[in-house]
Amino acid sequence: MRIDLLHRFADLVGPSEAAVPLFDSAMLYAAALQDGDTWAEARGARTEIELAVVDHCAGRAGAVDIAEGVLEFLRRNRFRGNIRSYEDPRNSLMDRVLERRLGLPISLCVLAIHLAERCGVELHGLSFPGHFLVGLQVDEPGAEPQVWDPFRGGRRLQLDELAALFTSVVGHHVEPDSPELHLHLRPCHSRLILTRMLENLRRHYGMAHELDRVADTLELLATLHPEVPQIREMLDQHPPQHHLLN
Repeated sequence: MRIDLLHRFADLVGPSEAAVPLFDSAMLYAAALQDGDTWAEARGARTEIELAVVDHCAGRAGAVDIAEGVLEFLRRNRFRGNIRSYEDPRNSLMDRVLERRLGLPISLCVLAIHLAERCGVELHGLSFPGHFLVGLQVDEPGAEPQVWDPFRGGRRLQLDELAALFTSVVGHHVEPDSPELHLHLRPCHSRLILTRMLENLRRHYGMAHELDRVADTLELLATLHPEVPQIREMLDQHPPQHHLLN
Protein backbone atom coordinates (compact mmCIF):
# COMPACT_ATOMS: atom_id res chain seq x y z
CA MET A 1 0.00 0.00 0.00
CA ARG A 2 1.32 3.43 -0.90
CA ILE A 3 2.36 5.29 2.23
CA ASP A 4 1.24 8.66 0.86
CA LEU A 5 -2.31 7.36 0.46
CA LEU A 6 -2.24 5.94 3.98
CA HIS A 7 -1.14 9.34 5.32
CA ARG A 8 -3.91 11.08 3.38
CA PHE A 9 -6.40 8.62 4.85
CA ALA A 10 -5.13 9.38 8.35
CA ASP A 11 -5.49 13.13 7.77
CA LEU A 12 -9.00 12.69 6.39
CA VAL A 13 -10.43 10.50 9.17
CA GLY A 14 -8.85 12.57 11.95
CA PRO A 15 -8.75 11.66 15.65
CA SER A 16 -10.54 8.58 16.96
CA GLU A 17 -13.59 10.38 18.36
CA ALA A 18 -14.30 12.49 15.26
CA ALA A 19 -16.99 11.88 12.66
CA VAL A 20 -15.56 10.93 9.28
CA PRO A 21 -16.58 12.06 5.78
CA LEU A 22 -17.87 8.68 4.71
CA PHE A 23 -17.91 8.85 0.93
CA ASP A 24 -14.55 10.62 0.63
CA SER A 25 -13.00 8.19 3.11
CA ALA A 26 -14.35 5.23 1.16
CA MET A 27 -12.95 6.63 -2.07
CA LEU A 28 -9.57 7.16 -0.44
CA TYR A 29 -9.26 3.72 1.14
CA ALA A 30 -10.22 2.26 -2.24
CA ALA A 31 -7.29 4.12 -3.79
CA ALA A 32 -4.98 2.95 -1.01
CA LEU A 33 -5.97 -0.71 -1.39
CA GLN A 34 -5.47 -0.51 -5.16
CA ASP A 35 -2.10 1.26 -4.86
CA GLY A 36 -3.62 4.27 -6.61
CA ASP A 37 -4.70 2.21 -9.62
CA THR A 38 -8.34 3.27 -9.41
CA TRP A 39 -10.96 3.48 -12.13
CA ALA A 40 -9.72 6.27 -14.39
CA GLU A 41 -13.16 7.82 -14.85
CA ALA A 42 -14.16 7.75 -11.18
CA ARG A 43 -13.79 11.49 -10.55
CA GLY A 44 -15.83 12.46 -13.58
CA ALA A 45 -18.47 9.85 -12.82
CA ARG A 46 -18.77 11.13 -9.27
CA THR A 47 -19.33 14.70 -10.43
CA GLU A 48 -21.82 13.56 -13.05
CA ILE A 49 -24.03 11.61 -10.64
CA GLU A 50 -23.86 14.37 -8.01
CA LEU A 51 -25.19 16.89 -10.51
CA ALA A 52 -27.71 14.43 -11.93
CA VAL A 53 -29.24 13.51 -8.57
CA VAL A 54 -29.74 17.16 -7.65
CA ASP A 55 -31.49 17.69 -10.99
CA HIS A 56 -33.56 14.52 -10.48
CA CYS A 57 -34.77 15.65 -7.04
CA ALA A 58 -35.46 19.25 -8.03
CA GLY A 59 -39.04 20.18 -7.21
CA ARG A 60 -39.46 17.54 -4.52
CA ALA A 61 -40.54 18.91 -1.15
CA GLY A 62 -39.75 17.52 2.27
CA ALA A 63 -37.04 15.18 3.49
CA VAL A 64 -38.98 11.96 2.90
CA ASP A 65 -39.88 12.87 -0.68
CA ILE A 66 -36.30 13.89 -1.47
CA ALA A 67 -34.95 10.69 0.09
CA GLU A 68 -37.38 8.70 -2.06
CA GLY A 69 -36.07 10.62 -5.06
CA VAL A 70 -32.47 9.71 -4.26
CA LEU A 71 -33.33 6.01 -3.94
CA GLU A 72 -35.33 6.20 -7.17
CA PHE A 73 -32.34 7.84 -8.88
CA LEU A 74 -30.06 4.97 -7.83
CA ARG A 75 -32.58 2.41 -9.06
CA ARG A 76 -33.08 4.14 -12.42
CA ASN A 77 -29.32 4.33 -12.89
CA ARG A 78 -29.03 0.61 -12.18
CA PHE A 79 -27.09 0.77 -8.95
CA ARG A 80 -27.91 -2.55 -7.34
CA GLY A 81 -26.74 -5.21 -4.95
CA ASN A 82 -24.29 -7.77 -6.27
CA ILE A 83 -26.18 -10.86 -5.18
CA ARG A 84 -24.41 -13.14 -7.65
CA SER A 85 -20.84 -12.27 -6.52
CA TYR A 86 -21.36 -10.98 -3.00
CA GLU A 87 -17.79 -11.66 -1.83
CA ASP A 88 -16.11 -9.77 -4.70
CA PRO A 89 -13.92 -7.10 -3.01
CA ARG A 90 -14.88 -4.60 -5.72
CA ASN A 91 -18.31 -4.42 -4.07
CA SER A 92 -16.61 -2.52 -1.23
CA LEU A 93 -14.26 -0.32 -3.30
CA MET A 94 -16.22 2.85 -4.00
CA ASP A 95 -14.61 3.72 -7.34
CA ARG A 96 -15.49 0.22 -8.58
CA VAL A 97 -19.03 0.59 -7.23
CA LEU A 98 -19.36 3.69 -9.42
CA GLU A 99 -17.83 1.88 -12.37
CA ARG A 100 -19.82 -1.38 -12.17
CA ARG A 101 -22.91 -0.03 -10.38
CA LEU A 102 -22.74 -3.04 -8.09
CA GLY A 103 -22.10 -3.11 -4.37
CA LEU A 104 -22.77 -4.49 -0.93
CA PRO A 105 -25.63 -3.13 1.17
CA ILE A 106 -23.26 -0.89 3.12
CA SER A 107 -21.41 0.57 0.12
CA LEU A 108 -24.70 1.37 -1.64
CA CYS A 109 -25.98 2.93 1.58
CA VAL A 110 -22.90 5.15 1.82
CA LEU A 111 -23.49 6.25 -1.77
CA ALA A 112 -27.15 6.99 -0.97
CA ILE A 113 -26.15 8.99 2.12
CA HIS A 114 -23.69 11.02 0.03
CA LEU A 115 -26.20 11.78 -2.73
CA ALA A 116 -28.93 12.67 -0.25
CA GLU A 117 -26.54 15.11 1.40
CA ARG A 118 -26.01 16.73 -1.99
CA CYS A 119 -29.77 17.23 -2.12
CA GLY A 120 -29.89 18.75 1.35
CA VAL A 121 -31.18 15.71 3.28
CA GLU A 122 -29.38 13.83 6.03
CA LEU A 123 -29.83 10.10 5.67
CA HIS A 124 -28.35 7.86 8.37
CA GLY A 125 -26.73 4.47 8.15
CA LEU A 126 -28.52 1.80 10.16
CA SER A 127 -26.36 -1.08 11.36
CA PHE A 128 -29.11 -3.67 11.02
CA PRO A 129 -28.10 -7.27 11.79
CA GLY A 130 -26.70 -8.90 8.68
CA HIS A 131 -27.92 -6.19 6.31
CA PHE A 132 -27.05 -2.48 6.32
CA LEU A 133 -29.88 -0.01 5.64
CA VAL A 134 -30.45 3.75 5.49
CA GLY A 135 -33.02 5.72 7.43
CA LEU A 136 -34.39 9.17 8.02
CA GLN A 137 -35.02 10.51 11.48
CA VAL A 138 -38.60 11.78 11.77
CA ASP A 139 -39.25 14.24 14.59
CA GLU A 140 -43.03 13.84 14.70
CA PRO A 141 -44.17 12.04 17.90
CA GLY A 142 -45.31 8.50 17.21
CA ALA A 143 -44.14 8.55 13.59
CA GLU A 144 -42.73 5.33 12.20
CA PRO A 145 -39.07 5.39 11.16
CA GLN A 146 -38.43 5.84 7.46
CA VAL A 147 -36.10 3.06 6.27
CA TRP A 148 -34.86 2.06 2.80
CA ASP A 149 -32.83 -0.79 1.35
CA PRO A 150 -30.59 0.38 -1.53
CA PHE A 151 -29.33 -3.19 -2.03
CA ARG A 152 -32.79 -4.32 -3.13
CA GLY A 153 -33.90 -1.52 -5.41
CA GLY A 154 -34.27 1.18 -2.77
CA ARG A 155 -37.45 -0.30 -1.31
CA ARG A 156 -38.95 1.46 1.69
CA LEU A 157 -39.40 -1.08 4.48
CA GLN A 158 -42.33 -1.02 6.88
CA LEU A 159 -41.94 -2.02 10.52
CA ASP A 160 -43.45 -5.47 9.98
CA GLU A 161 -40.96 -6.12 7.17
CA LEU A 162 -38.10 -4.94 9.35
CA ALA A 163 -39.27 -7.20 12.16
CA ALA A 164 -39.39 -10.17 9.77
CA LEU A 165 -35.90 -9.39 8.45
CA PHE A 166 -34.56 -9.02 11.98
CA THR A 167 -36.17 -12.32 13.01
CA SER A 168 -34.64 -14.14 10.03
CA VAL A 169 -31.15 -13.00 11.03
CA VAL A 170 -31.13 -13.28 14.82
CA GLY A 171 -33.10 -16.53 14.97
CA HIS A 172 -35.78 -15.48 17.45
CA HIS A 173 -39.05 -13.73 16.88
CA VAL A 174 -39.35 -9.97 17.39
CA GLU A 175 -42.46 -7.83 17.11
CA PRO A 176 -42.58 -4.55 15.13
CA ASP A 177 -42.81 -2.58 18.38
CA SER A 178 -39.95 -4.47 20.03
CA PRO A 179 -37.31 -2.27 21.76
CA GLU A 180 -34.72 -4.73 20.45
CA LEU A 181 -35.75 -3.94 16.88
CA HIS A 182 -35.90 -0.18 17.41
CA LEU A 183 -32.45 -0.19 18.98
CA HIS A 184 -31.08 -1.18 15.57
CA LEU A 185 -32.96 1.62 13.84
CA ARG A 186 -30.85 4.29 15.51
CA PRO A 187 -28.24 6.14 13.42
CA CYS A 188 -24.84 4.45 13.29
CA HIS A 189 -21.74 6.61 13.85
CA SER A 190 -19.85 7.32 10.63
CA ARG A 191 -16.60 5.90 12.03
CA LEU A 192 -18.33 2.61 12.82
CA ILE A 193 -19.77 2.49 9.30
CA LEU A 194 -16.31 2.91 7.83
CA THR A 195 -15.03 0.23 10.21
CA ARG A 196 -17.68 -2.20 9.01
CA MET A 197 -16.75 -1.51 5.38
CA LEU A 198 -13.08 -2.24 6.05
CA GLU A 199 -13.93 -5.35 8.07
CA ASN A 200 -15.92 -6.61 5.08
CA LEU A 201 -12.87 -6.14 2.90
CA ARG A 202 -10.65 -7.88 5.42
CA ARG A 203 -12.98 -10.87 5.25
CA HIS A 204 -13.12 -10.80 1.43
CA TYR A 205 -9.33 -10.65 1.11
CA GLY A 206 -8.89 -13.36 3.72
CA MET A 207 -11.24 -15.71 1.86
CA ALA A 208 -9.25 -15.05 -1.32
CA HIS A 209 -5.93 -15.63 0.54
CA GLU A 210 -4.71 -12.16 -0.46
CA LEU A 211 -2.64 -11.81 2.69
CA ASP A 212 -0.91 -8.58 1.70
CA ARG A 213 -4.31 -6.93 1.27
CA VAL A 214 -5.44 -8.31 4.62
CA ALA A 215 -2.44 -6.56 6.17
CA ASP A 216 -3.20 -3.35 4.26
CA THR A 217 -6.78 -3.40 5.51
CA LEU A 218 -5.55 -3.89 9.07
CA GLU A 219 -3.24 -0.92 8.58
CA LEU A 220 -6.22 1.22 7.59
CA LEU A 221 -8.22 -0.06 10.57
CA ALA A 222 -5.33 0.72 12.91
CA THR A 223 -5.23 4.24 11.47
CA LEU A 224 -8.97 4.60 11.93
CA HIS A 225 -8.81 3.27 15.51
CA PRO A 226 -5.48 4.23 17.10
CA GLU A 227 -7.14 3.70 20.48
CA VAL A 228 -7.44 -0.07 19.82
CA PRO A 229 -3.96 -1.60 20.33
CA GLN A 230 -5.15 -5.08 19.40
CA ILE A 231 -5.29 -4.10 15.72
CA ARG A 232 -1.63 -3.07 15.75
CA GLU A 233 -0.78 -6.28 17.61
CA MET A 234 -2.39 -8.31 14.82
CA LEU A 235 -0.33 -6.40 12.28
CA ASP A 236 2.86 -7.18 14.18
CA GLN A 237 2.33 -10.90 13.74
CA HIS A 238 4.26 -12.77 11.09
CA PRO A 239 2.60 -12.12 7.67
CA PRO A 240 1.90 -15.83 6.91
CA GLN A 241 -0.39 -15.88 9.94
CA HIS A 242 -2.54 -12.94 8.78
CA HIS A 243 -5.05 -15.27 7.18
CA LEU A 244 -5.78 -16.73 10.60
CA LEU A 245 -7.34 -13.42 11.66
CA ASN A 246 -10.33 -13.76 9.38
